[in-house]
Amino acid sequence: MQIRLTVLGPRGARARDVLVTAPAGTALGAVAGALAASAGSGQPARSSGSGSSVVLYAGTRRLDPKASVLGVPPLVDGAVLSVHAPADPGHEGPLHAGHPTPAAPARLLVVGGPDAGGVHLLQGGQVRIGRSADADVPLDDPDVSRLHCAVTLDADGRFLVADLGSTNGTYLDGRPVGPRPVPLAPGALLRTGESTLRVEPSAAYDGGTPPPPPGPPVVPDAEGHLRVTPGSGAGRVPAPRGPLRAGAPSAPGATTTPRTSGGTGPGGAGPSEAGAGHLGPGVVGSAPGGAFGGDGRADTRDRLTSASRDAVTLAGRGSAPGQACAAPGGTGRDGAASGQDSGRGGAIGAWARRIASGRPGGARAGSGREDADRLAAEAAALRERSPDPATVLVTALGPGPRLWERGPDHPAALTVRLGTADLPTALGTLPAVPVTVDLRRTGSLALTGPRPRLSGLARSVVAQLCALHSPTALEVVLLSADRGRPAEQRVEEWAWLSWLPHLRPAHGQDCRLLLAFDRDQAEARTAELARRLEDGPLGPGWAAAGESAVAEAAARRGGPFTLLVVDGDPGSAALRESVARLTQAGPAAGVHVLCLAAPPQEPVARCGATARLDGEVATTLSLTPGGPSHGAVDAVSHVTVDAVSPAWAERFARALAPLRETDRAGRTTRTALPTTARLLDALDLAVATPSKVAARWSAGADAPRAALGSGPEGPVTVDLAAEGPHLLVGGAPGSGKTELLRSVAAALAASARPERLELVLVDGAPERGEGLRVCTDLPQVGTHLAAGDPVRMREFAQGLAAELKRREELLDGTSFDRWQAERALAAQSAAPRARAGTTPPERTAPAAEADRSPSAREAAQEAARGSLKLRTRAGEELPRLVVVVDDFDALTAPALGSPGRPAAGSVVRAVEAAARAGARLGVHLVLSTGRPERTAGTEADELSRLRIALRTEDPESAALLVHVEDPAGLDEAVPGRGYLRRPDGGVTPFQAGRVSGRIPRTATLRPTVVPLEWERMGDPPTRRTPRELGNGPTDLALLASALVRAAESS
Repeated sequence: MQIRLTVLGPRGARARDVLVTAPAGTALGAVAGALAASAGSGQPARSSGSGSSVVLYAGTRRLDPKASVLGVPPLVDGAVLSVHAPADPGHEGPLHAGHPTPAAPARLLVVGGPDAGGVHLLQGGQVRIGRSADADVPLDDPDVSRLHCAVTLDADGRFLVADLGSTNGTYLDGRPVGPRPVPLAPGALLRTGESTLRVEPSAAYDGGTPPPPPGPPVVPDAEGHLRVTPGSGAGRVPAPRGPLRAGAPSAPGATTTPRTSGGTGPGGAGPSEAGAGHLGPGVVGSAPGGAFGGDGRADTRDRLTSASRDAVTLAGRGSAPGQACAAPGGTGRDGAASGQDSGRGGAIGAWARRIASGRPGGARAGSGREDADRLAAEAAALRERSPDPATVLVTALGPGPRLWERGPDHPAALTVRLGTADLPTALGTLPAVPVTVDLRRTGSLALTGPRPRLSGLARSVVAQLCALHSPTALEVVLLSADRGRPAEQRVEEWAWLSWLPHLRPAHGQDCRLLLAFDRDQAEARTAELARRLEDGPLGPGWAAAGESAVAEAAARRGGPFTLLVVDGDPGSAALRESVARLTQAGPAAGVHVLCLAAPPQEPVARCGATARLDGEVATTLSLTPGGPSHGAVDAVSHVTVDAVSPAWAERFARALAPLRETDRAGRTTRTALPTTARLLDALDLAVATPSKVAARWSAGADAPRAALGSGPEGPVTVDLAAEGPHLLVGGAPGSGKTELLRSVAAALAASARPERLELVLVDGAPERGEGLRVCTDLPQVGTHLAAGDPVRMREFAQGLAAELKRREELLDGTSFDRWQAERALAAQSAAPRARAGTTPPERTAPAAEADRSPSAREAAQEAARGSLKLRTRAGEELPRLVVVVDDFDALTAPALGSPGRPAAGSVVRAVEAAARAGARLGVHLVLSTGRPERTAGTEADELSRLRIALRTEDPESAALLVHVEDPAGLDEAVPGRGYLRRPDGGVTPFQAGRVSGRIPRTATLRPTVVPLEWERMGDPPTRRTPRELGNGPTDLALLASALVRAAESS
């Protein structure tokens, strides 16, 4: 078990991020001293467990070193601990998802603007909103006055708002607010400067407010993670229609008046003594309360009339496949219309044109109140589809019901919200509707502007994608290798991203996180994505594919997706070219690029859309189309940007850090390949017993299925009958070919009873080691041939040819599968026959007599007398026959001086005959070759529909085996890593399961605490040469023993 924690030292010491590695169930006391030492507390690193003097807190909760268990809430991935005292308010970090929420009558949400995302608990009384650190709700918005306005929750449960003499004024649903308090309806939009806020009452304090829908259940796995099932929460409910007990919503109305800049505000969240609680760092404003969850988003669509529902559908087309929605038109702060309406990507504009033109289906003029209600409902529905930053944070903390709601087939998949704009229509103004971009249409998106505001916008875009898309639907890759900025600054700016589960490598990437802070890491990340493009629909020529080919492939793409974030200059001309090619062709393989550029830099690649921060203080943006996706988005200007602070982003990422998606029926979670795998784990026989083996034989219907090892989506299995009939394995010396053949033989033996399956083992180059001889204890093995004696080799060839002839006569033109099915049906209808007196199968495998059973020694003596032959069968017994040949290339092209050279041709001809007739006669081949060019063109090679390539010496050999060149780049330090090509052409990476390794009789796992170096997370993990630490029996011996006893008892 590994969990990442942050430790806050005493007296304001700098926080330290650490990686804790410990067995499941380890008490906190075992690492308390090391955690304290990592934070510079002066505490010795060694803890004495229950006797440790170290005191640790999670928030305000003191942790018992004996009762608190690592990996169990609150000690989950991303947790923040403090040493000796509770953390200062605003620095305690988020409580884990699913934690009970603190009670409060209402909360104030900052739903838009340059410092969006704040969630503040309203406990009653007055809270002041402003740019000053003295404000109860401070906002980093230059257009907000130091003390701008005040929101009051009075004793009667009413919300009131009053302006405090601000420079730019306060507006409630477009109407100016004066110094006299006026009612503030829940859901109404409160505009201060460029920031938009709204209040949300709590159902617990008001019986008229429906409770928020519950989020998905959270189940701790005791290994530092919380399992959630997206989509399992309740549906959303209609929005509340009034304050706690009084007041009415204000109608949307006139546009706002011009404002002047109020200077630059503070960059961080300040503490507060007033009645506004907060959600911690990044959720500006501070007071009692702490983190809380739940998703209070409302579904206004449920309350629309049928005509209004039609308008919502039209306005929502921008979120459907094939549409990119950007709110066109818009108004500036003075109410003047701006932007264009091209009619191709602006679904909102299309709806507005229908209203203005009076065409059929358009809105019919009615009373002013009806128009206002329709406008309010439509605007609310549009905001509902594209959640604001505050809703995104609440969704992560809850978790809320919208967590990971967008799968690859969701109509709004990869649609990002950049900000809000007012949209003029014939009926009036749609206020503060989201401006969105569909990355599936644009392919890529560039963000440009001054660095602080640019970073805030980028954080908002990435966070909303990660909140709405699960790690199985979206992975995030970061390239931040711009040498024009100090590495420390880049790492600090993007450190929050490292907590997200979306950056965990799930496609075999050679790193710990999908990060790149230097040129080497950037080259590795782009090369990994380039290989994915080569394996995609465009093939090896993807870089030269035309726009139409990319568009067609992208339209067929059903996910999952990859977001490549390129921050500034990637670092070299070659990397810039690679990024440009990925930007152009990436959508064909689900790769979409988000480019960031701060002037005077320009985006490194031409993107399908560009959002440029403008205005005096860069709090608004202009959206323009460009690149090959011109027309996929409308040009829009004067869009109020949605940006979030670094503290907000870290809080959001830590909330998601422990969450893992629960596997559901028909759906698997992709994981990174391990460096080693155990075959018995893939067989679900970690403890191999005769009863488990017998149950497996009964459940498997004696099908020749073999588990190969671990793949990205779990165990990788092949079926020789359904997918074969033959399997070819290739790889360079030391790649793990022989071990894989041993595993295949063991897995086949675990799949079928000895009377239903016979294994024939052939070592083509016995001088190279034990080879397959170690498998002769499997009860299904009838023959083992070491190809060094010409006489025995010829006898083997004759025996195999005779067996093929016997099968031809018995089957008499019937296929083996049909014959077997008829026999099974006859056996079911016939009365059970006594099996007493059955002669046990003869075993002739040569083995070391010192450690074999008496029957094995007798078989070895029989083999020494030269009577090597297939297992004799009485009557019409016809088991499925699998011939396993290691180093088949040593037989097709035997070396000069090889003792078996004179008879190698006889064996090859017999094997070729089995290849030709195998599918019909129930004979299968499992072959390995170290030189694919020597076996290419043989019938055994051409008829092998299942093909595996382990590490190869060159790309040509890899292509001969699996038609892709990736195996040539596999790491020599990871034997058993390979690619499986199935008959349908699909290629799957996997790590072969070992079966010859010895298991330790005893093991000691001591917990460790090491510092986390985020800048090195993009490096390949430290490799250690595998070595046998065990002193017990091999897995193969354990399995063989269980198989023998299961066969004897059946």
